[in-house]
Amino acid sequence: MATSFAKTLSSGPAKEWLQPPRVDIHPDSTLGRWYLQLDDAFIDPGFREWLQEQKLEQTTLTFIPSQGEVRGYVNGQLKTFSTSDDSGWSDVSRTLLSTLTLFAPEPGQEVRFPWHGRDDQIPAPIVAQFYGEPVNPTPAQAATRLAQIKQHPSFEMPDSYASARSDEALSTQAQLLGNDANRHAMVKALKAQVDDVNGRVDLDNVQIPIDPRSELFATTRRSRMSLSEVLQSEGTKVPTNSEQAHGLALTLSFDLAHRAPGPASGGVRPTAALLGATALRRMNTQVKQWMTQHPSQPTPSQTGPAATTLLNRLLENLPDSTRLAIRDNPSAALDQLIRSPEAVELGKRIQTTLKIIDTPTSAIESVSAALVQALDPGVGKSPFNLAGYNLYSIENAGASHAEIVRRFTLHLESTVGVEGAPVAARLLLTAAAPELLVKNVPPQLVYGSHTWANFAIEASRIEQQVPGALANMTFSQVMAFGAAPSASLESDDQLSEAGRLPVISWGIANGVIKRNAGHTYTPSEFTAALTALNKQQKELEWASKTLSAPAPTRREVALAELKRVFPNIDPTLQVLQRPWVKHTPVSLLDIYMTGPIDPKGWESKDTYNLPFDQISFRFAQLEPNIKTTFAEHFQAYRQSHELAIAIQFKYQLSLLPDAEREKIDNAQVSFHELRRPYTKATKTHFYGKAILRPQKYTDEEEEKLKGKHALLIRVEHSQDDVSYYRYSPGQVKLTRVDGFPTTLPEHPPKSWSPNVNPPGIRLDIDDSAYFDAPAPQRNPTNYLLSQLGDIQAKPQKAETQSSIPGAYFSSRNGSLGLTPGTFFTRDYESLEQASAGVTELEKGKVYDAKLKKLFLSFIPFYDGIQSAIKGDVSGAIFDIGFDALGFIIPGVIAGRKAYKAGRGGFNIIKSGLIAGAGESIGIVDVRNITKNLNKAANAGYKDIQFLTKNANDVLSRLKGNYAHYNVSQTYTENAIAKGFFLSEADALWHPTVAILKKGSWYAYNTVTKVPYGVQLGQFGLLGAP
Repeated sequence: MATSFAKTLSSGPAKEWLQPPRVDIHPDSTLGRWYLQLDDAFIDPGFREWLQEQKLEQTTLTFIPSQGEVRGYVNGQLKTFSTSDDSGWSDVSRTLLSTLTLFAPEPGQEVRFPWHGRDDQIPAPIVAQFYGEPVNPTPAQAATRLAQIKQHPSFEMPDSYASARSDEALSTQAQLLGNDANRHAMVKALKAQVDDVNGRVDLDNVQIPIDPRSELFATTRRSRMSLSEVLQSEGTKVPTNSEQAHGLALTLSFDLAHRAPGPASGGVRPTAALLGATALRRMNTQVKQWMTQHPSQPTPSQTGPAATTLLNRLLENLPDSTRLAIRDNPSAALDQLIRSPEAVELGKRIQTTLKIIDTPTSAIESVSAALVQALDPGVGKSPFNLAGYNLYSIENAGASHAEIVRRFTLHLESTVGVEGAPVAARLLLTAAAPELLVKNVPPQLVYGSHTWANFAIEASRIEQQVPGALANMTFSQVMAFGAAPSASLESDDQLSEAGRLPVISWGIANGVIKRNAGHTYTPSEFTAALTALNKQQKELEWASKTLSAPAPTRREVALAELKRVFPNIDPTLQVLQRPWVKHTPVSLLDIYMTGPIDPKGWESKDTYNLPFDQISFRFAQLEPNIKTTFAEHFQAYRQSHELAIAIQFKYQLSLLPDAEREKIDNAQVSFHELRRPYTKATKTHFYGKAILRPQKYTDEEEEKLKGKHALLIRVEHSQDDVSYYRYSPGQVKLTRVDGFPTTLPEHPPKSWSPNVNPPGIRLDIDDSAYFDAPAPQRNPTNYLLSQLGDIQAKPQKAETQSSIPGAYFSSRNGSLGLTPGTFFTRDYESLEQASAGVTELEKGKVYDAKLKKLFLSFIPFYDGIQSAIKGDVSGAIFDIGFDALGFIIPGVIAGRKAYKAGRGGFNIIKSGLIAGAGESIGIVDVRNITKNLNKAANAGYKDIQFLTKNANDVLSRLKGNYAHYNVSQTYTENAIAKGFFLSEADALWHPTVAILKKGSWYAYNTVTKVPYGVQLGQFGLLGAP
């Protein structure tokens, strides 16, 4: 094979090739065996199904493994898919990409596959990439290499490539392909389930093939198994109906393992919080020794204590180009920093000293732990006190993720310097608040919103399963994961634990519970926050459904009443005529909508389907005046909208920063409408002089002068301290604005007059949020302002505490919302006219002139708020996945998965943890979560006697079909078992899945199938009874 490759070196520079020359390969060579593995990965059923879903042409695919991308043609257009999009590529590509990485191991290298031509040949550039040969050698390099191969016809693979291309790696990769095939078979079978007559499914009778390469086949030696057997073997709950089966299919379709940090990129798995005091002391000793052996050489800009930190010592080794880009791309800088030769050297020292399992990522995990510990000494890491900063303080309420990270980075500058602060922030967030590292989080998602609480819970669930994964996921992917139901008892426990910090943090942000210096919170405080969050989300859900519901129509009301009295008659049949005059037949519905039905005034042209004379005696059972009934229905609709808008307003108010909320609480508040003055005029001449004569406005022109899409809010804290806010339901914003005077002149609304039309006051503001058609360009413009309702006076004393504290639940904020509710529904008369409609009998009559104003006065706002509820603001769809009240929009978040799962839009957490929508799993017993409220995830046990008696029950909740540790059994290398270990960090016994490596037990991640961490202390001392 090397001889064949040598011939290509004499073919000239690669850039001159029209088609790259081919190299003969041998099937028993390292490359040949991996080529067959790549071919198997390419025909993986899950990947093939994804190609068909995306309509991606399979003959011209280009893979860029280092970026996790594939490029190809869809309907003739070139399209790129990445692991950060919502196409599902990230869930089917892990094994394929890991194989492709061997053929394109360096950043930016590509692989075009499949290769066309003879099966026993591969393009020369691919061979060069696989073996670490120069892909485009200079003539001198080619000549030298040609001579070397003539003398020794072989490849000299770089040492760093060897382990990834070993026989063991090949075997592991084949097993992964088999596992993927099994997973696809399970998902396909689950999706196909249909309920029987009893509303159940029997998965005992559903057989699926077991791939002979898979881990399951290796342990069972069975080529087919029932679906229930396979699920139970993995510790997964077996569905009993089709809804559960389809939900489980969605859960199994996610590949969280793909998001785990890798040896080359993707951040790092956090381990610092898992180390006890002794391990930390030993690690610090290694750090001090390494720093002594590697003295600092700071640049002139590096002075003070920051220059002597471990972080800055490692930063000195980064290329200047990377250091210059740290602030713009701290994640890339961190990846290079912890994977630099100097960092890996230190990591290996720490790894050896602490007896940490040797994996492709253990060295970078070890050095990262040292960096985190240097930045935040002590045992354990908390978002409430991370390097002296409280990420989830009430001061950060209302701030976006980007803003919180910015503030945190600024805080760190005094410790590590301006250059290192962004990297330091990312390291610390990895350890204590990884949800802040999720990509593409919309700025509208702010800390303290109920949407944030839901997001943080899902993020916590993911981090428990695959630590470090969140840094490689997008907001959309996190929330799509949240749409999938819990699939195991361990997942149920993770969900309970996941709600702990987000609910408490939400309670602090909203003033429901008081923060304390020790950052420890009682079960009653957690329960209070959870109760308040439930109440808020239920109110907002009602408001969202109310605002999105269509208005009742006279036709619907009349039809329902007719069907009540005449259930077997179709009142829409147009078969009734007046006896004394021929005309186009009308329907009973049309007659009833128009007015009282005259039993003697109509006759039916179809007595079989509508026997008018026979049913006329029952007309008295109908509501006598359906117009009145419709008016009552519409009034109820209008009132519900007033209340829903008031709820939306107080919710937006509750999301303001704490300082602003407090200011509004203690200020005089008034609402004002903006209008444009009457300025329409025509030029005429009077005694030879050109003058402007005021002109009357049409209804349409007059409506355009009204700023009906937003309200101005004046907040007077004191005579000299006045601020303004703009509230726009259609834009989902309560925004602080400038450009208004301390005192507002009053211009009560008046109709146009030929003589008296106030000019208003001149303001330099952006008025686009107020009007249907904003000013063509921002210039000082005249406006009229008029106050709405009464002024909310400044409170003379503290508000009486309601049953639930906090800004959202404040009675004053609730009353403030009534004015916007009234203002934004004041034109509902026009909507009522449209909803009443015009019957065939009414056509031609002089109809209410207000109907002419319908599309002029109301529909723009009504359409605006309807669109906002659907996530469409000002005509542009929010690419955020949630609506105006913070609820997930079905099909927007990871549309492929959400649509197939048939999820609703309001219950984001499938367990009902927050929304409480009747799901079977959740925090039914609050004690399950509150008993370990202030401890880390997977809190352990002190009572050995309890564990001895209940070991089977506790260990059975862990995922995976692994036997419980048995003290009488002899275990061999790579054995996996469930058991307990004594943690030095908290002196508690923790349940875990462990693997035996070189005579010692290490924790084992059942998702990524990788061991991690230090040797487990006293693992197996507590065996199952």
